[in-house]
Amino acid sequence: MKNFTLSVLISFFAFGYAFAQENKTIKEVKTVKRVVTKEGSQVTVQEVETIEGQKGAVVVEDNEEENQVFSEESKDINEENVLKDETNVDTNNEALIAERKRKQEEELRKSKEEAMAKAEAQRKLLEQQEKERQEALKANRKRLERRGKGVGKLDRKKDN
Repeated sequence: MKNFTLSVLISFFAFGYAFAQENKTIKEVKTVKRVVTKEGSQVTVQEVETIEGQKGAVVVEDNEEENQVFSEESKDINEENVLKDETNVDTNNEALIAERKRKQEEELRKSKEEAMAKAEAQRKLLEQQEKERQEALKANRKRLERRGKGVGKLDRKKDN
């Protein structure tokens, strides 16, 4: 009986320590950082949640004493969680880019046509000037070959 009473008493104290009063303390700071990256028409959205803080417990024995000695157990928290990581294509931006590209190609085509027309006009002008120059040379040659009265005609010497 003595052993039984002693074992019940020991188990009662062990049971009391096991279910001692425990107060939890949690100090957390959550920071959500959102990063939006735009490259052309691709939009990348990334949300990262950072949790920094301390989790702990104040352990006090479960008896009726006042001004008890307590122990504090805590551990630091430093976590990063990716909440959102997605890439979207901005269709509105795609349409604007396509429209801009089409306009640039149209302007380039018009510019080429204008340059070709200008070059053709320049070529015609140069041909006209060359024709006038040839006619002026012929007229000058005739004027120089004409001899006065009593002067015989020039014989052209042909090289053999």
